[in-house]
Amino acid sequence: MLELIALLYLTRCVGGIARQKGRKAGWFQLMTVLLWFGCELGGGVVGGIAVALTDSPEVFIYLFALAGAVVGAGLSILIVKTLPVSDSLLVPPPPPPAFG
Repeated sequence: MLELIALLYLTRCVGGIARQKGRKAGWFQLMTVLLWFGCELGGGVVGGIAVALTDSPEVFIYLFALAGAVVGAGLSILIVKTLPVSDSLLVPPPPPPAFG
């Protein structure tokens, strides 16, 4: 449950950063969710292999999966923060009309 709350908070933060840079937030929020779960799955696989090779307790599988989720979250934030500002925000507005 706490993971879902953290993921919801993270997607809102990533969406806010993307909007500030003049980008559509939905795609970056989807990327965040996919990176989170993909890296969590990858961490679980690596943790399972590590536990099988070293006869460690199975709780390490979950810890590796959580570490993978943190890596996915960090990647999504890094990607969004390194985005350049959209060209639409760089164009100055047209001058006001002249009357008289």
